[in-house]
Amino acid sequence: MGKYNHREKSPNFLSSRRAIALPVTFLMLFVSLTLLISATYYFSMTRISAKAQAAKVSGAEQEMLSLEKVVEFVAWSPGSYQIYEFGDFGGTFKVVPNTKRLVLNITDNSSFYDVFFNSSIGETVYELPSSEAYDSVFVKGDSRVIVNQSSSTMAQLRISEGAQYYEITLSYRPLAGSTVTGSSGGKPVNSLRIYIVNLNSSQTMTLLGSFRLKVTCVNVTSSWQSYNLSNPITALTIKADLDGSSDEVSVPISSNAQGAIVNLETIICSVRMEDVGW
Repeated sequence: MGKYNHREKSPNFLSSRRAIALPVTFLMLFVSLTLLISATYYFSMTRISAKAQAAKVSGAEQEMLSLEKVVEFVAWSPGSYQIYEFGDFGGTFKVVPNTKRLVLNITDNSSFYDVFFNSSIGETVYELPSSEAYDSVFVKGDSRVIVNQSSSTMAQLRISEGAQYYEITLSYRPLAGSTVTGSSGGKPVNSLRIYIVNLNSSQTMTLLGSFRLKVTCVNVTSSWQSYNLSNPITALTIKADLDGSSDEVSVPISSNAQGAIVNLETIICSVRMEDVGW
């Protein structure tokens, strides 16, 4: 019969296994803790970066709103000006006076048609500092290219996708209105007025960081066209094309069987923006 030899494990062997297991356990805990800390740090930094970016966008948005209020304050008062200090929000500020071409025409949608304004009116642009996507939204104004209500703002302040980055743009659209002012030759006389804020006398500029702008109302000019219409009409249409976007408004006209006289006045407020340094 064979013999079975049973050997008890020595205390030294058990001690050596425990000695090895303990460092391995600590190493696994250390690696796990390191990974957890790294993931938490990355997540926290991502959230902090996102909040910082959102704060910059909000700050730039408020700064452009304030700039629009400065333009609104000086507009229609020739010679008035304000110095505005623009903060640093990590983006690029541009004034592009030779962009935003505005074409205006008046028509009865039948036999009468006349282009009475064709010029660039300029815009200001703030390029946001990153390529992140934002909602395309009008901060002030809306998508209409021309308005005919005195309660409507002429400003269009919008966040949208630009050629490289998302941008906050500020430009102005025309405002139309009409009144009856009397009669002439047996025909009612109608006065139409078109108001335009024009930035094309501004300095072309690209600015980084913080800077100071001088915003000046250079002048307010007007031009006249008179139309003697021989047919009775109830309204005329003012059509606008602003940088490829088209819109129109209908303005009421008082007439009789002999027709109407329409005096159209285009009133242009020229606003200049320039960098005045510190």
